[in-house]
Amino acid sequence: MKKILSILLILFNGLSLSAVFQVNLTVQDHVDADPGDGECDIPTGGFCTLRAAVMEANALPGLDIIVLPGDATIRLAITGSGEDSAAAGDLDITDAVSIGAFTEPTASFPTIDANGLNDRVFDVLSGSGSVTFVNFRILNGSADFNNGGAINISLDNQVAVNRVWFEDNTANSGGAIYIGPLSELSIADSVFTGNAAVSQGGALSVFSPTEIEKSTIFDNLNLNTEFQEAIYVGLDSFGPTGLTLRNSTVFDNGSSGIYSEGADLTIKNSTIAHNADRGILMNPGTQDMIDLRISNSILYFNGNNCGTGAGVNKITDNWNATTGSSFCFPGSTTTLFDDPKLTSLKVDAENWHRYYRPGFFSPVVDSAHPTQPGPGIGCDKEDQRGVVRAQDGDGNGDARCDRGAIELLEDVIFFDDLDIVY
Repeated sequence: MKKILSILLILFNGLSLSAVFQVNLTVQDHVDADPGDGECDIPTGGFCTLRAAVMEANALPGLDIIVLPGDATIRLAITGSGEDSAAAGDLDITDAVSIGAFTEPTASFPTIDANGLNDRVFDVLSGSGSVTFVNFRILNGSADFNNGGAINISLDNQVAVNRVWFEDNTANSGGAIYIGPLSELSIADSVFTGNAAVSQGGALSVFSPTEIEKSTIFDNLNLNTEFQEAIYVGLDSFGPTGLTLRNSTVFDNGSSGIYSEGADLTIKNSTIAHNADRGILMNPGTQDMIDLRISNSILYFNGNNCGTGAGVNKITDNWNATTGSSFCFPGSTTTLFDDPKLTSLKVDAENWHRYYRPGFFSPVVDSAHPTQPGPGIGCDKEDQRGVVRAQDGDGNGDARCDRGAIELLEDVIFFDDLDIVY
């Protein structure tokens, strides 16, 4: 199975395989004995640490695979700064690599713990190219006077994050992830919780095109004196930027959910709820006009669901649901509710995602855009949990997508007592 998944990753990245390194020492942190010899081997011999594997992968041209062991905590402890070879401090990445536990079940995902490092975890340096992180947890990264507590992404990179849990990471900007200009970032099936930033983006700061899908962003904190957002989307004068959020839930963050300053924002089939200040805030900054596109989504019980500056083009007449003010939602297809009748917070069977599911009699059920799932204005073919859309949630014989991140299964055996209350 590991061989098959490695081949798939190679095809996905369009690169030739250089080497596969299996990390087998996790309780200690050591450098590689001879970077570039094709062997992940610490100086005492016979063991491969994550740091040694990254050093070896950097030294070999082409895509390398670093396989992390399941049911393990990988501790980083070699402190230091001012070098870019991964020998001390954060793990500097300078070449294409895929890092993860490619065959482990969720309960056995490894954890990378940087508690003893006093540094971020990964620094994807300029020109590294295609970098993939998959199936593990990152805890306690710290870039308090810099950016990206767990992952920092510099120029000219294409980074994919798939099923990674980010918790208790801190930075000046981008508590968990910071992506600078002229790169690309895609995040899927991931969780951001308990991360914090001093200036921008308690969970993420974005200055390049970024897509987040099927993910959960909650309980993140921003310590600045303004909007204190979980996700900050900033203007980049060197190239394109902007955020697309799909089939995701953003809730209970310290102040605001998403703040976009001078960058386009697209939200599709997502739920943004219970953020203390604002759900969404957009300011054109130095741009003459930026776009806000929201479709098939729910914004409810935020301090203020949505606010925009005068230079924001609101393309939002697309079957949304909101409580309170309709300022960001002009048009006849947005529905204002006193209560959209979502259930209390749910946790999936793998204790991974948190979400609000439509109640049994919720008006958001079977009320999204009538177009069948697919590209364009229609909903996506799966919800945040991977449930196929569209389901006939109201039982009228006509399957239609629900608004928000979660599609209500039509089979009543999946309902619980709180669903039936509605």
